[in-house]
Amino acid sequence: MLEYDPHYPTILPPGIALALVFALNILIPILAIVVARRMRRRRWLLHAVAFLWVLLSAFTLSALAMPAMAPDEEAGPGEGFILLPVLGETPIVLFVYALILAFLRWRSPAVRQERSAIFR
Repeated sequence: MLEYDPHYPTILPPGIALALVFALNILIPILAIVVARRMRRRRWLLHAVAFLWVLLSAFTLSALAMPAMAPDEEAGPGEGFILLPVLGETPIVLFVYALILAFLRWRSPAVRQERSAIFR
């Protein structure tokens, strides 16, 4: 899985590509949260890029780990099974990312002031 196979030409070996996409699906949202908290303007841009990365990571893995096929070739059985872990990870990561963003938004001082003004 980590070795080069000349009969299965891919950009990266499937095992390395899968590990890379798994790690980036977790690290990019964390990095977006950390960097966006230090920014003053356009915080939403980093979160949008992180969301799109996680959403489109299955396509990235497909481009990195799946072989280029000739027009007359057909895919064999189990050809796309490597995409299943990323397709399972994507909704989980997006859900946790949304929960963390909602929690951080709820705890921010600006929102706390708005809530206290409402209850006076």
